Amino acid sequence: MIAGVARPQNVDEVRAVVRRAAVEGRRLYPLSTGRNWGMGSGVPSKDENVVVDLSAMNRIRSLDLENGFAVIEPGVTQRQLAEELRDTDWLLNVTSSCADSSVVGNALERGDGSIRSRVHDLAGVEAVLADGSLVSTGGLDHWGRYRGHIAGPDLTGAFVQHNLGIVTAGVIALVPRPQAIGLVHARVPRDQAGRAVAAVRSFLRRGNPAEGLLRVRELALTPSRGGWMLPDGMDPELLTIVGPLLGSGETVRLAEELLRKHLLEVEGAEGLRVLDAAAVSPDDPLYPRALMAQGIPTCMSVHNALGVSSCDDVDSGPIGFLALLPKLPMDEASTENILTVLRAAAECNATAAAMEWNMVSRNLANGVIQIFFDRNVPDAPARAHRFRQDANGLLRGYGCPIYRSDIDNSAADVYAQSSTATLAMLYRLKGALDPYGLLSPGRYSA
Repeated sequence: MIAGVARPQNVDEVRAVVRRAAVEGRRLYPLSTGRNWGMGSGVPSKDENVVVDLSAMNRIRSLDLENGFAVIEPGVTQRQLAEELRDTDWLLNVTSSCADSSVVGNALERGDGSIRSRVHDLAGVEAVLADGSLVSTGGLDHWGRYRGHIAGPDLTGAFVQHNLGIVTAGVIALVPRPQAIGLVHARVPRDQAGRAVAAVRSFLRRGNPAEGLLRVRELALTPSRGGWMLPDGMDPELLTIVGPLLGSGETVRLAEELLRKHLLEVEGAEGLRVLDAAAVSPDDPLYPRALMAQGIPTCMSVHNALGVSSCDDVDSGPIGFLALLPKLPMDEASTENILTVLRAAAECNATAAAMEWNMVSRNLANGVIQIFFDRNVPDAPARAHRFRQDANGLLRGYGCPIYRSDIDNSAADVYAQSSTATLAMLYRLKGALDPYGLLSPGRYSA
């Protein structure tokens, strides 16, 4: 139940909304564009919040094309910023979600781009606190200029997955436009998942010379019964290795050679291709991935997966989905053990899911488990939610913490995964900056 909607146009209006809410005893729930699909979209974590819709705050305040930084407001979309960067020496680290999703909002939620995790793009923020004061972090000054980090502690990370303030601008680090962009693609049998993950890990740990975020994805978890569903075009018997390799032409060729060597023992990986991303044709199924590798956002992947022709229809379309995002190990034995328990959860709840490893580092992967269901089947949403809860508990039991939560579980995930002392620190921080719990109650803390 939503108490109302405020649509501020600028920082002064956000401050006025906050001060009025304090006087009236209202609770506020800010969102950027509300396209946090699979995680709750634009719905607050608790009832009777006034939604603060920041989508009208869509100014690119500054674009530093010498040093590669953009200072943007939360309503600035991927499409908008990518268009500004066209024909420059920089590109945007694009995520596979909607072209009209918020760059700042996704970075604050630890989303993953095509090149790196987006939290690494976030160099500073401007935020309105619960008393209406305006603060900035990371070296962003009050005139909206960014020259890099300054002396003293940097509190940017305190506003990531937070409810300490309303972020009204973010500093986004851009990606130098490379000489060459290769797009990796291979389809391998799903029983090779453990080997595929371990092989890509080995490639990363032993010196990938190129940039880019490789993914092992589209691994189907399917039950033997029930009216389960997967997106059209997803083959339950295969998984995909995909991602960009960015650098000089020589660097990309060397990365391809090394990757092939690490994949030698993965059945099916001999068919691996590394395509020139700029040469992939629009009728190729890899075209959306090729665009994103080049820093060009697209909605095609969303439309294809969820059976909609417009992203405005995602929340009411025929296919519903939930997302569960755990940290995952990258060795073969642990991967196979985790898949065994997740398949049991899929079987128990007669619900299908697709699993993905985003290889964001040499240590652990960001997992993405998308749980799909038919909205027209009466019990399908309930089974999907049970699957998510079961899988959440099983993964944590296997030492796989949840790194990004939905509106139903964000506070519980923090409580379950934090020590008593850590929780006490978070309460003190929240109490100091928002003593009356004005901002986003239930979102990652009290």
